[in-house]
Amino acid sequence: MLHNVWYPFLRHKTVLSVLFVINLLGTIYGYIWYEPQLRDTPLIYWPFVPDSPTASLFFTVVLGLWIFGKRSPLLETLAFITLIKYGVWAVVMNVLFLRTLGSDADTFTVLMALMLMVSHGAMAVQALLYAPFMTWTIRSFVLTLVWVIHNDVVDYVLGQWPRYPALAEHIMWIGYGSFWLTGLCFLVGYVLVLRTSLDNKVMRM
Repeated sequence: MLHNVWYPFLRHKTVLSVLFVINLLGTIYGYIWYEPQLRDTPLIYWPFVPDSPTASLFFTVVLGLWIFGKRSPLLETLAFITLIKYGVWAVVMNVLFLRTLGSDADTFTVLMALMLMVSHGAMAVQALLYAPFMTWTIRSFVLTLVWVIHNDVVDYVLGQWPRYPALAEHIMWIGYGSFWLTGLCFLVGYVLVLRTSLDNKVMRM
């Protein structure tokens, strides 16, 4: 019964168009936020440094395709996995960051951290809400797995993780947790999307 009420609403072109604009603006803001770090980053790492805006970029493109009646299993897989991974990651990082602040922390810093928690939490919620409309393939699943694991290696082995100076001393454990989060995201994706695609016999290599 719940699906009958919400599914037509979520798939309505007006809703998709509003989400497209919101995600596009969020993506642009995200890349601007990463601009100082990108200035100091070798060009070869640029695709893998701005994790969250790239995740929202994937979903923005997916929304654009859906609006015009098109779809891409690879982009849908990339969008789902990265929205959840980097949405959850950013919420956790900002919770930890807030815990490092003293009682004299300025209001702007606290509000900025809260804003990032809400906006990144919304990324993960979007992925879960739109999971029933996604179709993956084995190829899209494997390619996304390669992309995300490679991104983890760039972040935590090659040292290009998003800058949180207050948490730098915990980077080993943050990286360890991030690899486990990757595995959890793919497990959730398998249960919610890939298994359904297999059951519906729409899988294509």
